[in-house]
Amino acid sequence: MLLTIENVFGGYGNGDVLKGISCNADYGDVLCLLGPNGCGKTTLFRMMLGTLPVTDGKIAIDGKNIHDFTTKALANMIAYIPQYHSPVFAYTVLDVVIMGRASHFSAFETPKEPDREAAFSALEKVNALHLANKKYTSLSGGQRQLVLIARAICQSAKIFIMDEPAANLDYANHQLLMNVISGLARQGYCIIMSTHSPEHPFSVGTKVLLMKTGKVVGFGTPKEVITSETLQSVYDIEMDVITAHDRYGCERTICLPVNNS
Repeated sequence: MLLTIENVFGGYGNGDVLKGISCNADYGDVLCLLGPNGCGKTTLFRMMLGTLPVTDGKIAIDGKNIHDFTTKALANMIAYIPQYHSPVFAYTVLDVVIMGRASHFSAFETPKEPDREAAFSALEKVNALHLANKKYTSLSGGQRQLVLIARAICQSAKIFIMDEPAANLDYANHQLLMNVISGLARQGYCIIMSTHSPEHPFSVGTKVLLMKTGKVVGFGTPKEVITSETLQSVYDIEMDVITAHDRYGCERTICLPVNNS
């Protein structure tokens, strides 16, 4: 198993935010972290990235505790893709993507031709090669998200951590992003993404970790974990989980609040 999280506790110095979190993800998995604000999704991300200590339990990559990785080695394993990124300088898209190679450079080394080739290849993988020479600051939110994913690919990491990647996107860019995430999983990347949409695990996820107040409500496949009962227990509202088929016969699952007025 590529990523293993075993009975993890931890917080910010005034008590544990996470209370016994366990889950796992492998190559080709999309693990969706689902739960209300304050349930501990961001805290878990920070522990996985090594910026917040684990007070008890273990987070391991390929069986090795992340605390045994150097900062550089961990950066070569995990890439973080923020929800929103606004740089101070108007770098070109190609420059932003090449920055993903930073963990592979020595202290005074500068990018070389193989690094540029890796950046072009990464942009091509997310269908954003046409943006290479544009100013990053001129891009739309959806385009910036694609560039940040390309930067993560260029980083050569095995695990991508995505913090609510579709939160600020319009419907078309949202669907484009979901297609890119599915494509990355098919290429063997391990995707860990937080979301507020209970439908995301059904559309792109292979696994879901459902959380509330720092505890696991359920972990497994979306169909196993996301039910009307579990959603009501987490969000304190009645919800229906409905399966339908689109015009091409593909199964779709939607989650609807119940109108009981």
